[in-house]
Amino acid sequence: MSNRVLRAQRDDVPWDIAADVVVAGSGAAGWAAAIGAALSGAQVIVLEKEQQIGGTTGKAGGRFGGEVASTWLWICNHPWMADLGLSDPRPDALHYLARLARPELYTPNDATLGLPTAEYELLETFYDRGREAVGALADCGALPLKSLAGTLDYYADLPQNAAPNGRGLFLPMPDGTEGIGADIVDSMSAKATSLGVDVRTGSGVWGLVLDEDDAVIGVAAGERASDLVLVEARRGVVFATGGFTHDAQLRRNHLRGPVLGGLAGSGCTGDLVRIAAEIGLDLAGMNEAWHVPMVLDHAPAPVSGVFRLPGDSMIVVNTSGRRVVDEKTTYNEMTRVFFDWDPARAVYPNLPLVMIYDDDVSKRCRTMPEDVPVTEGGGNPLPPVAGEGHELVGATWAELAGLIDEKLATYQHLVPGARLDDSFVDALQETLARWRVMSDQGIDVDFGRGETSTERRRSGPPRREGMLNPTMHAFSDTGPYYAVILVPGVLDTKGGPRIDSRSRILRTDGQPVPGLYGAGNAIASPAGQAYWAGGTTLGLAVTFGWIAGVDAAGRI
Repeated sequence: MSNRVLRAQRDDVPWDIAADVVVAGSGAAGWAAAIGAALSGAQVIVLEKEQQIGGTTGKAGGRFGGEVASTWLWICNHPWMADLGLSDPRPDALHYLARLARPELYTPNDATLGLPTAEYELLETFYDRGREAVGALADCGALPLKSLAGTLDYYADLPQNAAPNGRGLFLPMPDGTEGIGADIVDSMSAKATSLGVDVRTGSGVWGLVLDEDDAVIGVAAGERASDLVLVEARRGVVFATGGFTHDAQLRRNHLRGPVLGGLAGSGCTGDLVRIAAEIGLDLAGMNEAWHVPMVLDHAPAPVSGVFRLPGDSMIVVNTSGRRVVDEKTTYNEMTRVFFDWDPARAVYPNLPLVMIYDDDVSKRCRTMPEDVPVTEGGGNPLPPVAGEGHELVGATWAELAGLIDEKLATYQHLVPGARLDDSFVDALQETLARWRVMSDQGIDVDFGRGETSTERRRSGPPRREGMLNPTMHAFSDTGPYYAVILVPGVLDTKGGPRIDSRSRILRTDGQPVPGLYGAGNAIASPAGQAYWAGGTTLGLAVTFGWIAGVDAAGRI
């Protein structure tokens, strides 16, 4: 056996255990594959690298104090939209998907909307079979989902989006709350177990077994590379092992900017990417990720990302004291501003960024307003108690700046060379004066903050009636003032081997590897650079995991 591949005839391999379908990974994609295969009559084994099941799905959302940041699935034209009186026409949905997945290629009048045919077909598949996947998982009791009627897509106002709300789905809990990722894992794994699926933890997949025709016939799995068992897959192997968030070398080599870490499950170290190098898989999307800012103090493996920046008298500035982004844009899009490059100075001028706010925001925004669903703003970077943990507090702007710079000095191992400019306080005063004028006018002429329905919805109720722009308010003339330092992170990466519309993993010649499937963040995401709405990651994972499991079970 080479590092990752053993080539042998099936009858010559001393198999330790066997199943029809072997699923690697126990997040939403893995469970969807396992359940789909089992319901199709296959005997299934799920192999999980870690000692507990769940992967990145199991970490999604959370319960923090009195708040619950629930976990959604986003599915176009799902079976419950009609109950809401909503429709999601296929042509319009495909325009929305393509417009954001490949904005540099999007061509409205082209047969494939400007996308390569293979990529367009995956978007068609997501639309056509997403409803099949969630419908089947609901019918069997694995995911008895309900609609989130009032949720808005992240680009609800784009003209290509004919169904800007209602695509979100959640798992209802007995107490009436919306389930988090761990609840989704519990529900799906319980159903898989009832179907006879064998689950083995501490069993990472280290390599593949291929026959004389280069078909995948099994895997080598175990807790360590030196202590492996050979698992026969009579019909197919499905990889749902997540991305490469926790492999620093792969992050440096492939992502488009200096990402410092992420929230993915600890087993997400690019196992399938490593295997791909040995069997000639067609990699794509390796520069993409599901981006999210992180608090500097919590990198590289935070408990939660910064999914929403609360408050109206709040802005984000770089180390020069200048605003560089619409602070109310989605977390995925905001993170991209960290990667801007200054060719004159040969630096990343926006790494890190500093969120600053006044005492009014501190008092109002440490917990979510009661009339705003927590799902619309989980990941609040303000700690529960003012001035504790990662939050900096200064009586004046000069004092706050000194504290920011002191903290940066202690984190040079993560952000080497990052310090405040000598002119930071003066530049910040100019920025705040400009912010006051724009707030009084209700128009952010620099970055368009608060101009979309999604941004206004996610910002909660205005502090008072009659505000021209409820997301903008001038800062107080007196302190205290507050700061949180932010750096770029990911939920997980998006790159890996390409798949076709049957979730079969492809070689560089475009042909599928017989018996090899992929779903979730282990493969090149059909989303491209898009993050269409909250729940996109799990919607894709469940759809293509389901397709993989059903297709693998049908192989002879």
